[in-house]
Amino acid sequence: MSRGSPFSQHLNTNYVPSATEIHQIRSLADEQQKVVDALNVEIEALVKRRDEHAKLVKELSALLSPVRRVPNDILSLIFLACLPCNSSGQRATRLSSDHPVLVISGVCQRWRHLSLNTPLLWTVIDIRTPWIHLRQDSGHNEMMHWEQKMQAILTMTQLWISRSANCALTVSFIGGLDFPDTTDTLTETILSARERVRSIVNVLCDVSCRWKTVYLGVKVGGDAPVNEFFHIPSDKIPLLETLYVDTSLPSSDAINQSPQREQLLEMMTGTGLVKAPHLCRLGLGLVWSYPLSIPVKWAHLTELCVELILHSANDFSSPFFNTLAMCINLTKCSIHLPTSVRLHHDRFLTNLANLSTSIAPNYIRRSGVCLLAKLRTLELQGIEPPPSFVANLDLPSLQELTASFSRSRATEQGIDGCLTELVRKFGDGLTDVVLECESLNKVRLLNILQHLPNVVNLRLVVSTPSYGRMPIYHLSDDILHSLSEKLLSRSRDSNDGGVAGGMCYCPKLKKFGCKLQEDREVSEEAFAQFIASRRNRLNTDVALLTSFVAVFAWPKPRQLIQTRLQEMGVDLEDMVLITAYDKDEEWHPDAPIESPPGIDVDDVTRDNEDYLSTVDPFIRTLGDLTL
Repeated sequence: MSRGSPFSQHLNTNYVPSATEIHQIRSLADEQQKVVDALNVEIEALVKRRDEHAKLVKELSALLSPVRRVPNDILSLIFLACLPCNSSGQRATRLSSDHPVLVISGVCQRWRHLSLNTPLLWTVIDIRTPWIHLRQDSGHNEMMHWEQKMQAILTMTQLWISRSANCALTVSFIGGLDFPDTTDTLTETILSARERVRSIVNVLCDVSCRWKTVYLGVKVGGDAPVNEFFHIPSDKIPLLETLYVDTSLPSSDAINQSPQREQLLEMMTGTGLVKAPHLCRLGLGLVWSYPLSIPVKWAHLTELCVELILHSANDFSSPFFNTLAMCINLTKCSIHLPTSVRLHHDRFLTNLANLSTSIAPNYIRRSGVCLLAKLRTLELQGIEPPPSFVANLDLPSLQELTASFSRSRATEQGIDGCLTELVRKFGDGLTDVVLECESLNKVRLLNILQHLPNVVNLRLVVSTPSYGRMPIYHLSDDILHSLSEKLLSRSRDSNDGGVAGGMCYCPKLKKFGCKLQEDREVSEEAFAQFIASRRNRLNTDVALLTSFVAVFAWPKPRQLIQTRLQEMGVDLEDMVLITAYDKDEEWHPDAPIESPPGIDVDDVTRDNEDYLSTVDPFIRTLGDLTL
């Protein structure tokens, strides 16, 4: 209603209109409502026009997207880099609806067409069967839900195989069935479950001629469907180069049943998988047999990863070294000694040992030691072997050593293990060393460091100690002082102008990484002094430190390492310097948080968080497989 109306002066007041005025007011309101309705129609038309123009702007802008100009061959490489097995060294993502390949193929028509015509995207088949433990009280819905999951896995397996064309395949199968203490009432259900697993196994076995890498973590024995993997003849797997096998029996009680143990031994010794003509990388997990009892062409292997099952930590019998001695072309060896030693009946172990000895001649007796002339990488994990382990080895080409040992009774009692002797014997050739040991105290670490004159990359990782045990802190200020050039005895006042009269430990060290737990015996000041002593470009006796990565499980201090180095005037140009502290706490409650959780940006000279992964706990690998 306009201000010129006869009722303008009565608006927003308590005025009560008469009967005649009420009729006039209604007429005026109806006229104004017609104006409002007309304006709404105009607004809707304008909004529609605006939306049409905005849509056109969006569509035109999409035409300008840089990704449209990326050639198909480059885009295919980007797709391949998105796969976990290709980008981060991790094992492939299991087959599921949110697999990266399926996500990529659902973005747009072009991406779908390109992904479907890139067979390499579909060459990694990672199957992990859902767990099912049938009991008398197992419900129908539980079994139906499991069968639906298995049918989805089967469908995706067939899809991956068809879309991978004729490319070589990486196959990973983890799982199996476990039916202990079952009765006749579950027979039909068990048969149905086995058929579900067998259908997937058969689909995989039908393309065994394309297998290049195989990872099997399965329950075998009896008439288990996964037994079919071990019945494939060697001539049906001509491309197989990498194989990892970790077997277990259907139930825990089966270990004590001799027929099932013997069946498993027969299966492992008779399988064609280990006889593949081009097999060069072999991993043996829990196979319940001495390695030498398995008919492998040991001289063809370049990588070997084995889990030893021993009577005790000191049981290193000649069959094991006979196995190694036959691997004359081995370049990498990973040995895992389980922290909980698995014990077997003596007669069963004796039979295995006799079988191993009968297969191959005793190489140890011929040469006196096990010579591995081409071995460059040695990884030891689990229980630390005794020093006698080293006495049986000759590794003239060893350059990379990883030791990840748990604490044992022997080390707690001060009995030295093999690590010190190993470094003392082969330390001159080592360039890359990773130490992740609960039992590595300061004395042992100092003894090790002094025998590493050529190490370039050194990583010290203190993993979480075993439950109920206090960690042994091996990294301290004294250790860092031994690595700091200027804190050792040097003749600074000599007549030749200050030539070094002594030498620090690890003089060729260029990359240093560490990961420490909450309690500590080392200070940020000692780290700063260590870095400063290694960044002197004028000192030619000690290599220039180019990378320092440290992860601390304690709160951020008031003064960061880089701040201290800047105060000392240390040259940090072209250096990787990354530190990470406890992301949930700050040293001072009033200190501002100026960085992402867990990483101090002020302490990062080169911003690349990938460096933090270099101090993660040790993970075994076999070729491209992460075990």
